[in-house]
Amino acid sequence: MQDGSYNEVPVIRTPVFKTPADDLAYWQANPDVAACGLSAPQHYAQHGQHEGRMQAANQDLVAAMRERKLERIAFRQNPVTPRTYGQPANYMTDAIRQEFHIPPFPPISAHNYGGYIAGLQKEHPDWMFLDVGAGLRDTVTEQMVNVDVFPALSTDVVCVGENLPFADAQFDFVLCAATLEHTRRPWEVAAEICRVLKPGGIVRIDYPFLQPVHGYPSHYFNATPEGNISLFEKWCDIQYCIVEDHFHPIHALRWMMEDWKNGLPDDAKAQFGNMRVDDFLSSAIPDMMQQPFCTELSPEAKKVICAGSTLEGVKKQGPQFYGSLREEHLAQEVQQARRDVEIMRASSSWKLTAPLRKVVGLRRK
Repeated sequence: MQDGSYNEVPVIRTPVFKTPADDLAYWQANPDVAACGLSAPQHYAQHGQHEGRMQAANQDLVAAMRERKLERIAFRQNPVTPRTYGQPANYMTDAIRQEFHIPPFPPISAHNYGGYIAGLQKEHPDWMFLDVGAGLRDTVTEQMVNVDVFPALSTDVVCVGENLPFADAQFDFVLCAATLEHTRRPWEVAAEICRVLKPGGIVRIDYPFLQPVHGYPSHYFNATPEGNISLFEKWCDIQYCIVEDHFHPIHALRWMMEDWKNGLPDDAKAQFGNMRVDDFLSSAIPDMMQQPFCTELSPEAKKVICAGSTLEGVKKQGPQFYGSLREEHLAQEVQQARRDVEIMRASSSWKLTAPLRKVVGLRRK
């Protein structure tokens, strides 16, 4: 975007198979099935077309664009593996993969930004954007740095949100859409997002609440709107936290009812499907608990749409374990204190009171 214009490049396309390069492009877009034993056209015909599989496109253009955008960003650490031209910057160690339970080929979500984000990029060609948990995007731009735990075709930086490799205050706009529920420690991801955001920059968070369990690659914490606010109000002035159409209650209710019905055997499924809403709401829960649509619900479906879970555990023993916990807690407190100081020093009030602090220091001497 050296000329200041908006430049968007498609990353994937509907598969075509005319040359060997087309086969390679199909496996590049679908590495999780590359070892299936079928040719690319066979897999697409038998499975991929039904699954909505796509094919890599414009990889040379995407590589050149990735180089230009990453040159505009400062990093606070080096990649764990040397980065070759056009490839994502990798900050994912084996230890991180184990800690965060990241499989070799996690299921990658794919969504479009919609008009709002695309419009902002066109309106502000000098801004740098960050997408934390970007998944596979249909298109890429030179303004949007895409971060994920797996190198999808559109991924620019491979890392976890709890440890973003960027230097402080790098981005004008940070997006995190339907991702925080998949992070092990969303409060740390929120702190990292605010750390790399420029003062006066904008953060936009889509955080599910009443959604069944779904994994990319795992699912940890949902949040109420108040919970969403609580993660960011320490560093940001919250402009609003609303329920947009894509989070309307109809989505939650429909999703749960579908998963419930799909988790039943055929007879119970028919009984459940024939119930009216009033039948469901007017029946006593103890009575419904004796009906096949409750007693025969599969264990897997119960975990996906359960009202809660019960955990019991035994505390680990050994001084080494306790010591590591104390050290980890202390390190987290030190890191948080440093972030707080950096944010405070960047504030206008800190700059305005600088002369007063200087006078106090001279008096102490």
